[in-house]
Amino acid sequence: MKNSYRYMVYLNNAQFTPADADLILKKSRELTNSLDIIIRDCRIASDFIELDLSLEKKENIDKVLDLLKNISLTKEIMEVKERHLNKSEAITSAIELFNDEKYWWSHEALEMVWKEAGGHEKRLLNGLILICAAFVHFQKNENNICFSILERSMAKFLNVETSNYYGINIDKIKILIGQILENKKILMLKI
Repeated sequence: MKNSYRYMVYLNNAQFTPADADLILKKSRELTNSLDIIIRDCRIASDFIELDLSLEKKENIDKVLDLLKNISLTKEIMEVKERHLNKSEAITSAIELFNDEKYWWSHEALEMVWKEAGGHEKRLLNGLILICAAFVHFQKNENNICFSILERSMAKFLNVETSNYYGINIDKIKILIGQILENKKILMLKI
């Protein structure tokens, strides 16, 4: 698609779990196969289904949403485009997005800050970004990948000297991630 428009489409979720991600992805592709569309990914959160898609024609989004009603009603649509936030806004946004289980977006917000950071701060941000990435894989029912990425995130926190970063309790996160890795059971957490 040369001139495509990328969206995150959020459908209501009352019954699906990450184990259903492949099924929903397949069904959403089948439902929309008559349109010029790419559906890259499906991620299942507690109260929404997140579909990452691109369209060649922006006006086709209404047709897509109408077809996706066969899965569930639309909750929200967010166009994926470059956002410019200052450091404080980006971190505040990342926290809110993470706590809303919008891990892909949280990753994007933190990456804005990471690009400008250095030293220990860059390492700490990389650890937080890896946690976001891990939970993206959890939402796709890719738990082994999730655990592997969480292990990498813990390595980033080894020599971090701060216990609080813009209101994010790093010590608490390290404990919770440690529990997840030890028990091999995903815990939903807030930052």
